Amino acid sequence: MKTLREILAALGLLFAILIATYGCFTLPQQFPTHFDANNIADGWSGKSSLWFEPAIACVVYVVMTLVRFLPPSSFSGPFNEEQRAAAIPICLDMVAWMKAEMTWIFAGATWLMIALAQGHNPEKLTLWFIFPVSGVVFATGIYHIARMMRLKPEKSAVQ
Repeated sequence: MKTLREILAALGLLFAILIATYGCFTLPQQFPTHFDANNIADGWSGKSSLWFEPAIACVVYVVMTLVRFLPPSSFSGPFNEEQRAAAIPICLDMVAWMKAEMTWIFAGATWLMIALAQGHNPEKLTLWFIFPVSGVVFATGIYHIARMMRLKPEKSAVQ
């Protein structure tokens, strides 16, 4: 499972970079990046803005990869040492899944920017992107937090 998460995260990062590169070759110098309530473009950007999301995806990838190297004492919560030892793998599992999800979110945002610049319907695209993506990230967090909450802290640990 760890290998799958790492492959998914790396593919998301690669896709973000590839889609930004594609946009640099296919889009005009200036293109719409924001639309008002009537779907009329009211914000414009240049090709360099395509690299914002892949850059953030790279930072997220590196930072979330480095989390696994933190000392166990940096993971806090109302746990005794035994519970902390059980909670750390759950926390690291959550971070790893969210790393994969976040790289794909930024890849999707890059793709969305290009699709909008190519004239696709912004209302349909943004709804298609925002709600499912938010649901997946929310579900991942809730699932892992619920797993950690099942590790009942001792009364002396909670004060």
